[in-house]
Amino acid sequence: MSFAAVVGHERAAAQLRRAAVHDRAAGAFLLFGPTGVGKRTLADALTARLLCDAPPTDDACGRCAHCTRVASGTHPDVHVVTREQDRRDIRTDQIRELARWLALQPLMAARKVALIDGAHCLNEHGQNALLKTLEEPPGGSILLLTATSPALLLPTVRSRCQLIRLDPLPPEAVAQVLEARGIAAAKARTLAALAEGCPGRALELEATAATKGRELVLAALPQLGELAAWEISRLAQELAREPAEASLRVVLAWYRDLLQAALLGESLPLRNLDVLPAIRTAAPALGPVARLRQLEAVCDTIVALERNANRVLALETMLLVLREIERGAVMSSPWKTSA
Repeated sequence: MSFAAVVGHERAAAQLRRAAVHDRAAGAFLLFGPTGVGKRTLADALTARLLCDAPPTDDACGRCAHCTRVASGTHPDVHVVTREQDRRDIRTDQIRELARWLALQPLMAARKVALIDGAHCLNEHGQNALLKTLEEPPGGSILLLTATSPALLLPTVRSRCQLIRLDPLPPEAVAQVLEARGIAAAKARTLAALAEGCPGRALELEATAATKGRELVLAALPQLGELAAWEISRLAQELAREPAEASLRVVLAWYRDLLQAALLGESLPLRNLDVLPAIRTAAPALGPVARLRQLEAVCDTIVALERNANRVLALETMLLVLREIERGAVMSSPWKTSA
């Protein structure tokens, strides 16, 4: 819960440190970047610094009553809004409740801090309900929003926030985060290569490492062209029982590695470091155009699932398309729609 604990994001952290130490914090900040890149970590560090009771420095002390309560999630002047697990969006009532809470006097600190974690999950009604609070935060309160992209928020919301961009971290920094969590160095390097610069994504992969989704994918893809239709169907059903997003991320990383290995060799680090022999064998089998069509099929399937397509059908269709491209057929994604 301090800037010192944040790995990477030096530019963003320095910008927030300056705002806090000179007491020139904007009424609202929008921290944006890919899922798992560290937006919540940086927002928590800023929250701790804004409420810290220690003599002014550019970081929270980590010892005062405010810092310990922020770290434990029990500070009465901090309110966090997140999407409920069984919903696809943040309820408008949650934003109205937040506005009522902000209107009350702080109980312990000199100001209040509210965090909307995943503000891109707000629908249009929820964002409009937030506008008045963004325009005039009560009593010097600070609002922090995190989102994957500013484009997912209304222009009226974006214009009322100071934008802080968080870029993906280099693999070495992601591995450093993982090793600090007690993950062995070799495993941390493998996970970091797959995480695309996002420590949260790497931790998610580590948490689901016990599932067989990644093993299934990496065992099946090298021999996909030889599988019969019934084997494709069975594989799709097995993958559907695993977290679909994680499985598709593995498929995407596999084909990106094949394309990169074919075009550039290993001059740039590959993602699936633990299956390099299989990548070296498979990479020359198809040309770049075919690999790009396979990547397109995977990306289109991800979009289709986000739009609530049937999971088993979507995965089975994707695998069939990937297999036919592997066999030399000219295929395109069935999820494509005309403009």
